[in-house]
Amino acid sequence: MPMKVVRGRVEDGRVVVDEPLPEGVEVTVVVAAGDERFDHDEEQIAELRASLDEADRGELVPLDVVLSGR
Repeated sequence: MPMKVVRGRVEDGRVVVDEPLPEGVEVTVVVAAGDERFDHDEEQIAELRASLDEADRGELVPLDVVLSGR
């Protein structure tokens, strides 16, 4: 399954997401530290989803190119 960005919140100590996920799928939850917020507007979420789609298609940039700033 390709990577996917899904918003959610904690309710009664459990993560509740805004859209259904397939049963048994593994997830990673990223939580901001302290009083920081991990908020992104819809445009930023769309850009992140587009980047994940590119990665799923194998459209990657080698790490050495990223680190060199080329």
